[in-house]
Amino acid sequence: MKKFLSAFLSLAVALSLTALPASALELEDAKTLLQTYYVDPLPDEIWSLDSLDEILEAIGDPYTVYMNTEEYQAFLSSVNGDTVVGIGTSVENAYNDGYRIMSILPDSPALEAGLEAGDRIIAVDGVATAAGVDPRTMISGQEGTTVTITVISQSDGQRRDYTMERRSVLIPIVTYDLVDGVAVIDCTSFGASTASVVQAAIEELDNQTAIWLMDLRSNPGGTDESAALTAGQFIGSAIMVYFRDSAGGYYYRATSPLVEDLTDKPLVILTSPHSASGSELFAAAIRDYEAGIALGQRTFGKGIAQNIYDESNTTGIFDGDCLKITTLRFFSPDGTTNHIVGVLPTLVISAENAPAAALLLGQEEPSRASGHLKLSLAGQTFYLKISEALNADNKAAFTELLEALPPSALLYQGAGTRTWTEVSPADLAREKQLDFTARSFSDLEGSEFEREIRTLATYQLLGGYEDGTFRPDNTVTRAEFCTMAATALALPADHSVLDQFSDVSAQSWYADGISAMADMGFISGYGDGTFRPDSTITYQEMVTILSAVAAWANMNIYDLSQQEVSAADWATYYEYAPWAQAPARNLASLDALVGDLAPADLGTRQVAAGMLYQIMEGIGLLWD
Repeated sequence: MKKFLSAFLSLAVALSLTALPASALELEDAKTLLQTYYVDPLPDEIWSLDSLDEILEAIGDPYTVYMNTEEYQAFLSSVNGDTVVGIGTSVENAYNDGYRIMSILPDSPALEAGLEAGDRIIAVDGVATAAGVDPRTMISGQEGTTVTITVISQSDGQRRDYTMERRSVLIPIVTYDLVDGVAVIDCTSFGASTASVVQAAIEELDNQTAIWLMDLRSNPGGTDESAALTAGQFIGSAIMVYFRDSAGGYYYRATSPLVEDLTDKPLVILTSPHSASGSELFAAAIRDYEAGIALGQRTFGKGIAQNIYDESNTTGIFDGDCLKITTLRFFSPDGTTNHIVGVLPTLVISAENAPAAALLLGQEEPSRASGHLKLSLAGQTFYLKISEALNADNKAAFTELLEALPPSALLYQGAGTRTWTEVSPADLAREKQLDFTARSFSDLEGSEFEREIRTLATYQLLGGYEDGTFRPDNTVTRAEFCTMAATALALPADHSVLDQFSDVSAQSWYADGISAMADMGFISGYGDGTFRPDSTITYQEMVTILSAVAAWANMNIYDLSQQEVSAADWATYYEYAPWAQAPARNLASLDALVGDLAPADLGTRQVAAGMLYQIMEGIGLLWD
């Protein structure tokens, strides 16, 4: 039985807090906490290290950190909203050629100077940033003093210096307003006041808007409790998130019991690569309960939760300081992770066009259909005014919105009073003389998996050839299949794992795909130390790899994968090699054994894409 979770969990990426020297916390107490609560088994050699600094560095988890009293209070202020002295940025924990800025506060020195979310801080006052060096301590200082931040710009890759004066900055975690007739909530953190402010917004503006638009583009997280309470305003009483601990036990967080949703209007969420953790948890719940859609870009991909251990819950070893430990992996109500893979929005639209595209969906149902469009998407219905969509300020956003519509979307053009005629995005764009580029391939007609391939292409998850073809009937090599899967899942490359394969060069075109899949444990090589990247992959090999993906990405498939092959399973999947029988059973539960290939048959590009689509659809990664 899955248990209800009541402990406080930190889901925020709100401050850059790396492993700093412990003061009040004794080393043996820290070891006990880590041994007891850390989500994954830790190697024995860690416990022989002589300092908490060394232990945290060896663990290599940017979210497991020690905070002294000052840092802990600053962290709480960033989550709950408060006034702090600084330049007004929140920074990613992990060092990656600099520390990435996750969000910029309004009315802050950073905003006025021109810093942007996505910029990477590489130096402060001429001192280079580095892993293990907290940039927050470098940036902080007395009010009225100046600091120079050196960044690599996310927009053009150029190095720039910004000199700012430190001052008090208000952290407004949530605000709301009516913009062009659309109720807009700007939420930068799920903190103590978020749910109550959202409730006030709905009570005040719900009768003045056709949709709710929530901007989570600069929201690095918050607490799971706040995210759940806020989601309850839109989905009512329901399970919000499942957590799995290191022992395989499950817990859940629900919204408030016996509450009803406060609005029947669809929620449209704006996402970006800077939407992380609690904001991903919130978006995934809206997806799974079909309470709205999302526009923008794939989110950050933090699907692990931390418990904070301090003097309030761990007596005798803390004095204002704390240890934040990654203790749980979290999953959406349908059991799907967002870790690494992020949350895919319903419509993948560029950062510059997403806000305008979202506002276009905010029309009330018209009394006359003529001059309007009706869009059915992910269980929601939206109306657009054609003249407004074709306005010079909106034309680019409208064009990209049409390009982003997946095959599951239904678009209708209005005529007369109540006549709606279905129209394809391409035909409408042609009629309105828009500069439309279809996200598809030129050679899919007649393919058994045309719809599946088009869907993955629309979400920019699948690549083809330079001539615009996909070549669906071509066989697929082991390297091509790994690259296809790693691209769709947004898995990061780690060339250090390639040493296990004697025939995979780090300079090869497929090094990223193979290393990403190997690093996740989804693939292995042969007994002779080779991977044989150019060999054509078989159907049952694809089944085995994608079963490992599904078990990692969805808790229900994970639980199924832990079960032995039964006699009934063997009777069904006996044609598969013994090592592929359990994977075949696992994928069958997702209706992902697609096509008519026998287990030992060579795989084709279209079957590979069809299987990948069915897995992503079946476990809920696609929001279409």
